[in-house]
Amino acid sequence: HYRNLTAVGITGSYGKTTTKTFLQHILNGKFRSIMTPKNINTEIGVAKFILQTDFSKYDIFIVEMGAYKIGEIKKLCDLVKPKIGILTAINEQHLSLFGDLKSTQQTKYELLRSLPKNGLAVVNIDNPLCSEYLNELNCNINTFGLDEEKNPTFLIKDVKRTEKGIYCLGLMDGLEGEVEIPIIGEHNTMNVAPCYLAGKFLGMKREEIRERCRTLKLPAGVLDILPYGNCLILDDSYNSNPDGFKAALQILSRFSSNRRRIIITRGMLELGEKSFALHEQIGEEISLIAEELVIITKDFAEPLMRGVGTKFKTQVTLLYDHFKLLEYVRGLKNSQAVILLENRLPSIVYHELASKHYEIL
Repeated sequence: HYRNLTAVGITGSYGKTTTKTFLQHILNGKFRSIMTPKNINTEIGVAKFILQTDFSKYDIFIVEMGAYKIGEIKKLCDLVKPKIGILTAINEQHLSLFGDLKSTQQTKYELLRSLPKNGLAVVNIDNPLCSEYLNELNCNINTFGLDEEKNPTFLIKDVKRTEKGIYCLGLMDGLEGEVEIPIIGEHNTMNVAPCYLAGKFLGMKREEIRERCRTLKLPAGVLDILPYGNCLILDDSYNSNPDGFKAALQILSRFSSNRRRIIITRGMLELGEKSFALHEQIGEEISLIAEELVIITKDFAEPLMRGVGTKFKTQVTLLYDHFKLLEYVRGLKNSQAVILLENRLPSIVYHELASKHYEIL
């Protein structure tokens, strides 16, 4: 019953929380927006949040939409009636819940199919599963991506690392624009681009959007760099999927070889029947980059170790006991290590390494 409230739905296999956080920051340059907190993205969680919130002082409601089975995103759309829908990407994340990628695709498309004629679908055109059924939608469509041949509405032409973060050159409506964003990870340009398109659709000027991009921050637990004694922590503990893990490894690989590169992980969850192969593949990539892999649960230890192999002398340590893991990380505090935290950690260990930094923010 909030007539003047515009809802924006965000779904995808990964990148939802980062895109939601970026979008709110950008839109707050012109509007009063509110977003679903942390990892609230199911029908019950969102409904509870709606009941507890007075939306009368807001213009825009940004809703992260997750699903465990077909039909759940449609229910969320019936609840919030989004005018804009953003589809970030579709991959093997959550495959064990849906059984196959086609079912995942069908579920994510429930958001796009629910949009009104005067609404906007914002879609990653580089990802074939995202773009396959765009011709069936009856709303406005904007696309984003790096592949010029696919002719996206917003083409990410050039991305470079800088001392302050990332530099991005984009092309839209025949006009080029550049911006420097103070965050790490070039892959994050794929989380910024849909926000640019949504902002523009809602009436923001290019320069207003660019200005807001210059002060973007990553959400807590999404590939942040934190000090821990003499170590550096790469905190990617919020979520873990094959594409995100690879992006984090890329960033780890850039640190000087004078630092011992260590990865602490439980592996990636909900990957279904491809899980074994995907963990083996990640293990292989780890062996090219890290001196040590610390595996903290039994679940995926075997395929990870098989992937690491013996070729590159990566040491594998199995630490399933929370207190032994805590003792181990404390022992690293005065070393020059750089430690990638990939996926959730036991809370006593996470509190030791990272959470105190977020309490300050």
